[in-house]
Amino acid sequence: MTDQNTKIIYRGISMIEGWPEKIKASQDIQTCIVNDQQVSRIRYGNELDDWGADRQPCHDCGVIKGEFHVEGCDVERCPGCDGQRFNCDCEPCEDDDTDEA
Repeated sequence: MTDQNTKIIYRGISMIEGWPEKIKASQDIQTCIVNDQQVSRIRYGNELDDWGADRQPCHDCGVIKGEFHVEGCDVERCPGCDGQRFNCDCEPCEDDDTDEA
């Protein structure tokens, strides 16, 4: 049995075991639904504010510049309102379940 708090090093960063798989899986989710429209998600480093992508991985989810944030990351911006994607007012703002070819 694996301890849920087991730490590993991924890209030189200490993180919980299993998190690299979440980072990799998040790259396949390229769109989200905002106000009933499918739109492109915002990659780390493409936000309007400087979250440090040129200097470091995301402080919340560990992605690097150019990658999509892990679902629920407090840095990921909503493409509709530029607020935090996980709790913005652009209902619904959820992952799109459509597979992309």
